[in-house]
Amino acid sequence: MTTETGAIIYKAFAPTIKMMICIGLGVVLTKRCNFQPMNAKGVSILSLNISLPLLIFGSMVSAFTSDNIKAFGPLIMVAIIYQIIGLLFALITRELFYVPKDFQYGILVMGVLSNWGNLPTAVVQTLAKGSPFDPATDVELGVAYIAVFVLVMTVTLFPLGMHKMCAWDFREDNLLRPDPLPIKERWAKRFHSLRGLSRRSKIKADDEEQGEKRSQSDDTLHAPVSVPGVDPGTTSTPKSDTEYHKSAKRTSSSEAVDDTEESGDVVAPDLIYRARFAGGADMSRKRSRASSFHSMMESTRPIPPTAPLEASGIAEPCQDPSLNPHSLAPVCSHHGGETYNYHHLATPAPSIHSPKKPLKQRIWKWLEPFMTPFMAAIILGIICSVVRPVKALLVPVDGWSVSRIPNAPNDEPPLSFIMDTATFLGGISIPGGLVLLGASFGRLKLPNKWSDIPFAAITAMTVFKMVITPLIGIFFVEGLRDHTTLYPREDKMRIFVAILLSGTPSSVNQLVITQLYNPNGTADTLSTFLALQYIMMPILSTALAAIALYVVK
Repeated sequence: MTTETGAIIYKAFAPTIKMMICIGLGVVLTKRCNFQPMNAKGVSILSLNISLPLLIFGSMVSAFTSDNIKAFGPLIMVAIIYQIIGLLFALITRELFYVPKDFQYGILVMGVLSNWGNLPTAVVQTLAKGSPFDPATDVELGVAYIAVFVLVMTVTLFPLGMHKMCAWDFREDNLLRPDPLPIKERWAKRFHSLRGLSRRSKIKADDEEQGEKRSQSDDTLHAPVSVPGVDPGTTSTPKSDTEYHKSAKRTSSSEAVDDTEESGDVVAPDLIYRARFAGGADMSRKRSRASSFHSMMESTRPIPPTAPLEASGIAEPCQDPSLNPHSLAPVCSHHGGETYNYHHLATPAPSIHSPKKPLKQRIWKWLEPFMTPFMAAIILGIICSVVRPVKALLVPVDGWSVSRIPNAPNDEPPLSFIMDTATFLGGISIPGGLVLLGASFGRLKLPNKWSDIPFAAITAMTVFKMVITPLIGIFFVEGLRDHTTLYPREDKMRIFVAILLSGTPSSVNQLVITQLYNPNGTADTLSTFLALQYIMMPILSTALAAIALYVVK
């Protein structure tokens, strides 16, 4: 091992020691000093809503300029690619290895989300103070680059709704279904389903073909047949419209006699014809069904006026002298001693759909997830860093400070106290976040039975996230550096951050979200997955940081 290699390894390991001390203090606070979850929640609210946004704002205003603001695009692209790779590896892990049913969707969230906050920021703030970086600018620039990755993670988690996937594991239908089958049985079942689907499609095609053949044979049977001795050119003259109505009335009158003999009721032939014209069915059927239904309903309560058309009076026309006696009268009901005219439709039932919200409320529903202190800090940081007159009010800017905008009596920009406040309050974000991380580990509860721990899936996710994905990230960023202008060699901090954030452990924010969605308030399965990743973090993160330093030299 050469002296240069030993120096790189030591530089990479130094920030890891600092992180492990802070995490260890969090564990001690939880175990010995009764650091309750409510206390941790208060520190978390302070860090996420005040300290971290101010740290991001101060770093972006100091580091970003109109020249390097274009780094936003390449960093966002790499962050999204890392998330897609993590999602694919999570799907592969869930498919190949046993994953408990209360973590079927949580493992996908784990693959997408990584700890892109306090861990890499602590590393960058330490390593950027020495070679090959510029301590005057690269400390703030590294924090600003990390803020771009945090922005992508925040948008994915909340505005895009990935946090809801943590709740899907605790739905009743998911918890009541049996455990996932082994991979061989699962794939055998899938092949069987695909084979049955193809067989059903083939049977359906055969049925359609046979149906076409039957229709063709029916057409052949019903074709006109020539009769000997009959001239095919002669056709019977169709009945006139008057003759057709006369024959229909005669038929109706004869049927009415039979119906009178059966039921004892006298029905006018004209009404029989009119009922047949309206419904198409024989009057005798309607009358017999109506009589039986009417006798049944006499023993029950009267039908209210809002009821639909009553069957007992379906063939009885309304007696309205104003109506034309030759026109079709509306149907009425005489049930219960009252007359109800159902000529108009009944009042429709009220809609089960909620009324449409105003446009302002719908727009606010989509914008509200973006209106957080962190998002506001990023937006204000971009504006203040790009608009040079505004930036000159906060930090010194060549060509604007002193010459165009005079300094305050303390020889600092007029609003430099804002940057001092942001730096002062932002300083507690990283150590406070690491202590909270240790406190979370101090409260971890492993399953009672070792057989319930999915060791294969836990090992696979650790290898995928902290070994394979960093290797892909290293070669991918080097390819972008050598063959594109997205990662220029001069911007060493951009290359270093892009490589470093490819191999961070999973986000601890998922632990908090899972505990909120779980009715029991626990996240035991997730804890077992996180434990191995953070146990291996000192070794794997040190190796990745050393490789990133070697690449940027």
